[in-house]
Amino acid sequence: MIDPTARCPQWLVDRIGDSGGSISFYRYMDLVLNDPDNGFYSTGKLTIGKNGDFCTSPSLNNDFARLLAIQVVDWLLDMEKSGIDSKLLSIVEVGPGEGTLSRDLIVAIAEIEPDLISKIELVLVELNVGMRRRQEKVVNNLEGINYRWSSIEDLILRPVTGVVIANEVLDAFPVERLVFSDNKVFRQGVALKKMNDEYFLEFVDLKPTSRIVKFLKESNTLLKIEFPPKDICNRWVTEWHCDIPSWFRKLSKVLIDGSLLVVDYAMESKRYYNAMRKDGTLISYRNHVANSNVLKDAGFCDLTAHLCIESTINYALFNGWKFMGETRQGQALLALGLSNFLYSLQNTNNNDLSSALNRRESLLRLVDPMGLGDFRWLAFQKDNSDELILGNRFLEEPIN
Repeated sequence: MIDPTARCPQWLVDRIGDSGGSISFYRYMDLVLNDPDNGFYSTGKLTIGKNGDFCTSPSLNNDFARLLAIQVVDWLLDMEKSGIDSKLLSIVEVGPGEGTLSRDLIVAIAEIEPDLISKIELVLVELNVGMRRRQEKVVNNLEGINYRWSSIEDLILRPVTGVVIANEVLDAFPVERLVFSDNKVFRQGVALKKMNDEYFLEFVDLKPTSRIVKFLKESNTLLKIEFPPKDICNRWVTEWHCDIPSWFRKLSKVLIDGSLLVVDYAMESKRYYNAMRKDGTLISYRNHVANSNVLKDAGFCDLTAHLCIESTINYALFNGWKFMGETRQGQALLALGLSNFLYSLQNTNNNDLSSALNRRESLLRLVDPMGLGDFRWLAFQKDNSDELILGNRFLEEPIN
């Protein structure tokens, strides 16, 4: 039966038609998010914040950046003290969104450790022109620091030393969707269906690629569980983040020495690849409304899939990284002093009561275990000298 909400826009009809009438879900997700002329990200249709499509931690206020800056400063000072042969330390943000995290992070670092500002540069890695234009309006107001936009490929040619941050980036990578049906595995595809002179989208089963077959063979070792799990239903669907290995491989060539922090939706493999999770984790967002119908409003909504913690860590280890540790965002921010921020609000005078209450609400949202507080922080280290020791304050016991 055709889903009447899964109408296919003409530009996507053309793309799928050029491919013979069907494409992989991976290709579909890439097109609707990143097509240069029509993608949700590439054209700048995505808006982040309370009045946008969804909120991120940096979009609530600058407290997320102020807390993160404490850890970033620790890492930068550790690098400086280690005697690393680098005159300039870089803070690289991959997928900077609206640019607010980069801006607020630099402002916070200047407050915490003013002497560092003259020794660092800010590098923003953004593929989509529409998003970069918005970032420029935010970051161009920064003073006293060198900043630039770059691509991963250019950074590989001129690698840096410092800290790489990927906040809510990997969840938007196109994924392969796997369909387990009648003891067989299929690659989920998306096809055109014409009805009454109008085109709609529908799922179809495609033959798995050699990469998918390889993933299936390696899955038990990679995921540390039996895969697929026992007692799955017929037509059980899940995802595989197939681009994460190459992403770690490229980033290992970008960074000479330093750290990488990944902050994102993530869960353990036993929860991710669970028989009860029969439709995977993929979901769409538009105007703060989550929808499991990922074929609806193609090119006008965000698509996101959780990371699997075990496979993400293993892909990093296979590609030149050391794993330093992981924790939930709520724990990380409390360890960095969020409770002190809350305590300071007690001294607010009556004239500032409204703004204090708004700030309190935002701080609590950052650690809400049912929301942003359940995000995972995964930290990795690139060390060519074997002498660099990085402290991880965010992994310590929370400050009361």
